[in-house]
Amino acid sequence: MNASSVRRVVVTGASNGIGQAIARAFAAAGAQVVNLDRADGGHTQALCDGRARWVAVDLADPKAIAQAFDAVDQAFGGAAPDALVCCAAISKAAPFFELQADSLKQMLDINVVGTTIVCQAAARRMAKAGAGRIVIITSVAAAQGWAGELAYCVTKGAQTSLIQSLAVELAPYGVLVNGVGPGLIEAPPAADGQSMAKTRSDPEVMRHDLERVPLNRFGQAEEIARAVQFLAESTWTTGQTLYVDGGLLSTGLAYFGTAKAALPKA
Repeated sequence: MNASSVRRVVVTGASNGIGQAIARAFAAAGAQVVNLDRADGGHTQALCDGRARWVAVDLADPKAIAQAFDAVDQAFGGAAPDALVCCAAISKAAPFFELQADSLKQMLDINVVGTTIVCQAAARRMAKAGAGRIVIITSVAAAQGWAGELAYCVTKGAQTSLIQSLAVELAPYGVLVNGVGPGLIEAPPAADGQSMAKTRSDPEVMRHDLERVPLNRFGQAEEIARAVQFLAESTWTTGQTLYVDGGLLSTGLAYFGTAKAALPKA
């Protein structure tokens, strides 16, 4: 595939944040985008200059997903999606001993079960067409533990396994499956008032986060979108997760604090 051949794209969770940036990037490249999201997708439609359609769907409900793909079929005139990007996910932070079963189940239902069922629906159509690309937005939390985010880490780790398993299962049908693992991403508040960077209003948290990122800044949602587009156009990459994290996962004993200030000037 190349940029010009990715004409029909389904994005889950494109009403704000990273998903919205992904929808905008594909629309700007000339693709028709269908946004599957519970949150109002009107703003994304406006930003995409008429190249995006919003289908309201509860991604924790398999029946609702099936109905949403009926709307996808209608939007694409019966043609299969060229690409599916699974971005929708939730996190309910809590220390391990305070984690509630209901919260864990909700995260599993959306982040793991919902993502799997969406992939199944898109892959059925792609397999009949003999081609397709699936990109799942996971996280650096799939590769390391975060205090207070155990359940989120578990669901993102499960997504990494899903990427690998789907890549093997779908390869005979010409469907490539990969992931993008964002690091610490800066984003404006979502429609519900939540921000991906809300905890960084705490100066100590912000200092800690920045000192662990060698590039010394948070990422932008548009940078994740570019990585997704690369994988949507790939021809011999499958089963991989591309971490776009400013070097976060590479950081062991890094320069920070006074040690960083003492570095020789270039």
